[in-house]
Amino acid sequence: MKKIVGFVGSPRIGGNTEALVEKVLTGAMAAGAETELYRLNELNIKGCQGCNHCQEHGYCCQKDDMTLLYEQLKTADGFVLGSPIYMGYFSAQTKLFLDRMYAFLKVGLSCHLPPGKRCVLVYSQGRGDNVALVENLARWFESRLGVHVKGIVGGNNMNELGAVRQRKELLETAYHLGKELVV
Repeated sequence: MKKIVGFVGSPRIGGNTEALVEKVLTGAMAAGAETELYRLNELNIKGCQGCNHCQEHGYCCQKDDMTLLYEQLKTADGFVLGSPIYMGYFSAQTKLFLDRMYAFLKVGLSCHLPPGKRCVLVYSQGRGDNVALVENLARWFESRLGVHVKGIVGGNNMNELGAVRQRKELLETAYHLGKELVV
């Protein structure tokens, strides 16, 4: 059975980002996958210290909840990462997570993340159109981590809690992308 893990970078429980991540996971479950969801805001994830321990030893020396997430990323067949866009960038919770993924890289050589991973990227925002930010992250995942990005789902005009529930096309896209993570 395939395993798909979801990471929610929004501090709002039940928010638009979380709803989209959950819809991706629902699609993955419908395709036969086992799923798990992590809310980054509820975890103790410290910032990267720039010490390069990971570059010398192949793992991060910090002992926090990111250790669990490293293991989830290694053992999962795929994942979905969702973040709201705040002030033109990913949430602080998401940025911590992304910075700590540096531990998977061996600069100039390779990636320690097992090959064949797939992912879906999710975003929500109030105003503006920052899809290019998410597209840049997708390119980075593909080129540096070797993760195949199956798609991006999200949109703007979603400041209100639950606004995404009125956006049937986004929910359907998220569901179908979840299925594609598995097949």
